[in-house]
Amino acid sequence: MRDIKPLGCYISGGLIWFSPVISRILRILIPFLLAGCLTGAIFYFYEYSSALELGGLLLLYFIPPAGKESIIPTAIALGFPFQIVCTSIVLIDIACCLFMIWNFELICRITYLGSIIQHLIRKGEQYLSEHQWVERLYFVGLILFVFFPLQGTGSVSGSIIGKMLGMKPLEILGSITIGSIMSSFLIGYSVYALNEYLDINIWYIVGAIVLLLVVIPVISYFIIRRDKKPDNKKNIKNK
Repeated sequence: MRDIKPLGCYISGGLIWFSPVISRILRILIPFLLAGCLTGAIFYFYEYSSALELGGLLLLYFIPPAGKESIIPTAIALGFPFQIVCTSIVLIDIACCLFMIWNFELICRITYLGSIIQHLIRKGEQYLSEHQWVERLYFVGLILFVFFPLQGTGSVSGSIIGKMLGMKPLEILGSITIGSIMSSFLIGYSVYALNEYLDINIWYIVGAIVLLLVVIPVISYFIIRRDKKPDNKKNIKNK
């Protein structure tokens, strides 16, 4: 029994037992299978062109600065029900969380991905130092971290912060799932309600969100650049 390790222990306490090799393969494949089932369902229920549109938007979800706040309104503006879009986003977050908590040590060993993880860890340390309440209320804090649709507050970053807080895998998965459901459906229903009850064109909402996503980083860049200038002048004078 020495070469047998539980797969289920990472989530539910060790109900399923496999060899280490099979366990590793399953931990890598299951999140991709979940994403594959979602993709298959989309292409089954929608026409090819519509499925490509929704699938393309879900792929953009992985590319910053795109996030729930932009992908969900865009999908709704294209005519997809907010329930379908939000459920798809939640399933993607769950798949990403499972992949991270099951394969965190393996990912850190990969050269390129490992450097990205180290960068996210540094950002997580900075976030925790600035928001100590997340550490004190670790479960609720992680839910709120994923809930707020800000840059860098997705399931991957949330999984890393959960690891840094010493949370159990089941706690990390629960926090990210709850936070993703709350965030996704709040955004989705808000956009739906604005269009349905206030007759606001959804594309105006999408345009405003995209504008904010562009304007805020530009303003932040110039503020940071302006703050650095006096320091440079002082250094020149001191020399």
